[in-house]
Amino acid sequence: MKKKKNIILFLFIFANVSLFAQNPPFNGNGDGTVGNPFQIWNKTDLQELSDSLVSYSYNLNTWLPGKHFHLMQDIDTLTQIILYGSLRGHFHGGGKKIVANADTALFAGITNGTLDSLIMNGYIMNNAIGPFSSFAHTYGNSPSIVSHCISNVTVTNIGMFNPITGNFEGPAAGIAYSNMGIISHCINNGSIRGVGRACGIATSDLGNGQFISCINTGKITATAVSSPDINVVNGVAGITVIPNGNTIVLNCINLGNIEGSYNVGGIVGFARGLGLPAVITNSINAGYIKGNKYVGGILGIMHNSGVNISNCLNTGAIEGEEDVGAIVGKE
Repeated sequence: MKKKKNIILFLFIFANVSLFAQNPPFNGNGDGTVGNPFQIWNKTDLQELSDSLVSYSYNLNTWLPGKHFHLMQDIDTLTQIILYGSLRGHFHGGGKKIVANADTALFAGITNGTLDSLIMNGYIMNNAIGPFSSFAHTYGNSPSIVSHCISNVTVTNIGMFNPITGNFEGPAAGIAYSNMGIISHCINNGSIRGVGRACGIATSDLGNGQFISCINTGKITATAVSSPDINVVNGVAGITVIPNGNTIVLNCINLGNIEGSYNVGGIVGFARGLGLPAVITNSINAGYIKGNKYVGGILGIMHNSGVNISNCLNTGAIEGEEDVGAIVGKE
């Protein structure tokens, strides 16, 4: 009889351990559906989400994709809470804010997921080859979306030596590292400073990225590196490179002062269309744009003919030494 009880106890424990390994850790606060999302109340809940993202990367917690998380109240400090791993669900800010006091973005990335209606305050500072921003890097087979988010974060990348390029570099951006999804109705009010690349919304686009109705009001500054190709400074989309896809910049506005060396633009710094064209349309720059070479109110440099610019307006002062234009610095 005792042996039978031990077997039953073992099966009970095993079942509950297996259940715990598969189920979310949020203590009954929601079930992850749209109507009843997991509730994020404090730093502890953020840490639990961070642990879940990491464990998912190791094929644990396979419940994560598609689940919904809702921020229930402001979180006043993010000190030592960094959400490692990519969000594969849906994080709803509800118009609440998180105050950053960290050395990296809120999420390492967003893969086939969404982030919306979140306000970030505070500062992010580090020295790294890779880019830093307030929210995340967007990528995935289906479009990852960052929408209706506001960054008031001061982002500073001091930079470091890159042995591959031989440059001292360190990109920085207000909203996202880079965009291979959709960034829409987002605003950057923070001061952004980087080495080589700096941008109000996203530092680079590697294909299929869309920037829709985004606004930058923050001051954007990039110190130069020795290779002009990686000097990109602008208000919205830092560098538009399209290996297999179509990048669209639509209804975007820059109001901030932008200063750099090469490829300095109010909306886009460097644009190149490969295959399908890059499209920049219905966008306005009203900020002061200053650079040395390839300086434009809308676009710093059009690298080839695969870039379509239409219905764009510049009202800001443009200052440069070579290849300067009100709309395009160099075609």
